[in-house]
Amino acid sequence: MLRAYQLRRRMFDEQTTAFRLFNGEGDFLPGLVCDVYGEVAVVQYDGFVPRKFWRKYEVQDWLLRHTHCNTVVVKPRANDRIDVEFFGENLKEQQVEILENGRCFLVDVIEGQKTGFFLDQRENRNYVASQVKGLIGLNVFSYTGGFSIYAGTGNAKQVTSLDLGSAAIDLAQRNWEMNGLDPSFHRGISTDAFKFLKETKDKWDFVIVDPPSLTHGDQHKQMAIKKYIEVFSLAAKKVKPGGHLFISSCSSRITFEDFGSIATECLSVARRRGQVLRISGQGRDHPFPHACQEFRYLKFMHFILD
Repeated sequence: MLRAYQLRRRMFDEQTTAFRLFNGEGDFLPGLVCDVYGEVAVVQYDGFVPRKFWRKYEVQDWLLRHTHCNTVVVKPRANDRIDVEFFGENLKEQQVEILENGRCFLVDVIEGQKTGFFLDQRENRNYVASQVKGLIGLNVFSYTGGFSIYAGTGNAKQVTSLDLGSAAIDLAQRNWEMNGLDPSFHRGISTDAFKFLKETKDKWDFVIVDPPSLTHGDQHKQMAIKKYIEVFSLAAKKVKPGGHLFISSCSSRITFEDFGSIATECLSVARRRGQVLRISGQGRDHPFPHACQEFRYLKFMHFILD
């Protein structure tokens, strides 16, 4: 644990107060995940066996003793039938304010997805900010607006955030305004992404598509590939000529080779040609063992479309 903490201390400064501290097998801590949000650590165990193997009281005591965190939240995964547990100081607010590369965000550490925020996309968000100055864009599956806020702080002209969850859209708007961005330059829409992309006649200078994992097992992989192709091709059709398409997958079942094939097929379906400007993965605080490429789960690609 100490090795993982020392590694993160070398990665970040005061401009980033949220990071993945323990990344399971990637930090030689199988089944143990911990994300830090300011002074709050959120712990998750990857199933029943890790919960039994890692003695939670020892883990939370270590965090309270050796890090700057004064509160530890042990949060169940989506399908776990256990309650949230709290250690250390009482959690003052359910939504914790963080900084990421100088941008402000509110993170719901109790009701939010996973541990509350998708820290693995940090470097890809920063990249998007560098590409969209003066452009009008759409962020599909926006959640609480991570890519949207980076686009706004990168001087995008206007951004639309699209997500099924109305609470996520509300938080995206709050995050937008927390960063001093003009509220009139951000539009939040709570609706089904597939339905919206099929029905809208609008087109954008850039479209970001970062869907949730569409498969959790090999038996569903082919169905997931079809869904990725469908949503990416729908999005590609909504990019103006010469515009940008950013696509991503967080499914460990989808390899980089799979993702390349999905990208090729989605552009074929959309009848678009693309130039690849960037292929990347998860941030530095999400390491993986060199002999286990399957833990290189996050895929991200940037295209310029004709």
